[in-house]
Amino acid sequence: MLIRLALFFCSLLLLPLLARWLADALPEWTTFPLMPLAPLALTLVAAILLLWLADTWQARNGGHSLLRLQRAYFLALAVAGAFLGWLLAWLNLFAESWLLPASHDFTSSLLQTLIFALLAPLVLLLRTAFVAQAGLLKLLTGMPALRFISRHAAAHTLLTLALLGLTVGSVWPQSGFWLLWLAPLALLVALQLLWHESTVFDGIPHGDWGRVLGGALSGLVAGNLLVFTFELGGGTLIVQLPQAGFAQLGYALLGLLCLQLGDVVAEFWRGKSRGEVFKRKPFPISVVKK
Repeated sequence: MLIRLALFFCSLLLLPLLARWLADALPEWTTFPLMPLAPLALTLVAAILLLWLADTWQARNGGHSLLRLQRAYFLALAVAGAFLGWLLAWLNLFAESWLLPASHDFTSSLLQTLIFALLAPLVLLLRTAFVAQAGLLKLLTGMPALRFISRHAAAHTLLTLALLGLTVGSVWPQSGFWLLWLAPLALLVALQLLWHESTVFDGIPHGDWGRVLGGALSGLVAGNLLVFTFELGGGTLIVQLPQAGFAQLGYALLGLLCLQLGDVVAEFWRGKSRGEVFKRKPFPISVVKK
């Protein structure tokens, strides 16, 4: 797990920079006034509220709160999600798909980090709440099965696509921005396939589209709501894409990426007994045998 996450994060951090450096086209750093804290604070409150609502809905339908039952897992996912959020912001320096005309100080960076940390757990809880409905779950698990190439061939194809996106897509973002934004998900799925681990697309050959469509829908809901809240609080977000529909596709990709990241982090707990995951409290009365 740690090796894959390290390869993933280092690739997103270094490959676009190396490609731009070789092309002698490093991004220009522009100085803006400090970002006001109100939009970020309001967005953080909205993320916390939506996270609580999704977990409450899950607890009502599933009988237990996932945030309480799997607290360590969601904390680990939040840490990984915080790194992922800043790496996506780093990629945007090359893609320039959106513009925040403001610079960050320590407080605004901290608020933004907390928002990034909540995003991946939020997507997972929203997806769980969506597919918890019996009718929707039955519909998504009974869709047509699609069989692609073998897992080995798919891994190498996705790895090639990711490398092209992080290099070629970062050098020519005007025409290859879509390739750059596909790269994080393609790379993480390729690493999972190379390590013979599960991916969000494993159910499609069996007609189970629940994870794919649920993750994409969760990304759409979370992305649109948080962006709307940020702009409602007075923040300025300038989207620089050819069509507005590309932003919605980006939110769906983000949902799938968060879901796949959740699978990678969950491998730390895979194979452990229930007693190892949920530690029992020690017996309060000591017994001494003479």
